[in-house]
Amino acid sequence: MSGTQNRHPGVVTKVCEYCGRPLVVAGAGRPRRYCTAACRQRAYRSRAIAAEVRERIELGQLALQLRDNADRLLLLSQGWQPPDGTDALDVLLTETVHLATELAQRGHVLGGNETGHETPIPRSPD
Repeated sequence: MSGTQNRHPGVVTKVCEYCGRPLVVAGAGRPRRYCTAACRQRAYRSRAIAAEVRERIELGQLALQLRDNADRLLLLSQGWQPPDGTDALDVLLTETVHLATELAQRGHVLGGNETGHETPIPRSPD
């Protein structure tokens, strides 16, 4: 037998990955990772919540970048020129569209559009 398995059942060689309680070595098959089904479920929920929190943090960062770009676009529309002399408008517009698209797609994945209602695109007065 190898590594964490033991020929003598009842001898503890591992601990539960969730609660830290000792695990008993089983005779055959895959070694256990959790002491109970409850610990396995809690570990799954912890991982799922952590992934959702990470996604929401990333969405918040995208929203802040989008807001910063909107502020810069407002300044550019009022005649402000960046000090480095680059043509920042094209780059800024491209980046803003990319950020807005990514934010919309990722927000939808998290359930941001639960009603199925889409906001209509405003039309210019004719």
